[in-house]
Amino acid sequence: MTLSVHAIAGTAVSLAFRNNPAIALLAAFFSHFLLDAFSHWHYRILSKSADGLSPFGKKLDFGPGFLKDIFRTGIDFAIGLIVSLIVSAIFFPENLWLVFWAVIASALPDALQVFYYRFKNFKPLYWFQWLHEAIHSEKRLDNEPAKGVAQQIVMAAILLFLIYYFH
Repeated sequence: MTLSVHAIAGTAVSLAFRNNPAIALLAAFFSHFLLDAFSHWHYRILSKSADGLSPFGKKLDFGPGFLKDIFRTGIDFAIGLIVSLIVSAIFFPENLWLVFWAVIASALPDALQVFYYRFKNFKPLYWFQWLHEAIHSEKRLDNEPAKGVAQQIVMAAILLFLIYYFH
């Protein structure tokens, strides 16, 4: 799932619980895992490759490809943040700070994956990565970009409609 869709989902669930910010932020965080449980498309992470020696069969190279990945995921995240803030400013202007933090919470699981690959010996990150991998759908649409991108657009549209409908 792209970070933009995670951001919009985090926004939607946080606004559903806007009267209790702690629950709202937890819901945004856990919405990430709910979305990842469904088969979906990912854009290619240039710095990630297979590694049979790593616990999860992957490694992350922190070279030039990593900087490109940070740039691309940063743009993806920024799009989700901007869309979330604009929609929230229209329908829930009093909740902009909540939405800002909910977007961060909804993207946090993927950010923690980067920290896992950098600090593999830190056990809490290992267990977090294990959980993320265990929940993540095994069926991926990565080789079907047209279907995968369309799915992401439809998912974002449904979430935006729900925000509008329940305001």
